[in-house]
Amino acid sequence: MVRAFPRVLMMDCTYKTNKYKFPLLQIVGVTSTEMTFCAAFAFMESEKTKNYTWVLEKLKGMMDPNALPSVIVTDRELALMNAITNVFPHATNLLCMWHIGKNVLAKCRKMFDDKMWEEFSCSWGLVVLSASVAQYEDRLCVLKRDFEMVPAALEYFEKNWLAPYKERFVGAWTDKVMHFGNLTSNR
Repeated sequence: MVRAFPRVLMMDCTYKTNKYKFPLLQIVGVTSTEMTFCAAFAFMESEKTKNYTWVLEKLKGMMDPNALPSVIVTDRELALMNAITNVFPHATNLLCMWHIGKNVLAKCRKMFDDKMWEEFSCSWGLVVLSASVAQYEDRLCVLKRDFEMVPAALEYFEKNWLAPYKERFVGAWTDKVMHFGNLTSNR
């Protein structure tokens, strides 16, 4: 299946699911009819770039060299992201919207009351779904203006997400690559 449908892959690790406590890297793909298939999985000794690189090299060896992934969706696992850059240098590594949402929720929710959180969440969602760079900049300005009274939240997503990774999850950039609507690492 991975030879027939190599263009978009999703990768994620599960933890503490076996008696040896080895992380399990799961790699899935999607067909043209949106069916999910298992492309590969591997127990790894640790989550280091060298371990991820070994797994990805084995995966690449099974694939047609003329049909490698163009998009790989992951969470923000830096060692995996580095391995992807090394093994699949022409692939675009998008970040999982679900994982980003969980991180923003975990770090920022306590800074808001319920009503304000709903407003912040909606405004953050609009920033992420921006269709152009100009729209992104406008929506980000609105978000910063509307929530200037919560500087810790603004600093968190600016420093940890937007500045280093906006090209990997904001629509203005992700819509430039063919990802077939796959913006999460969990199908």
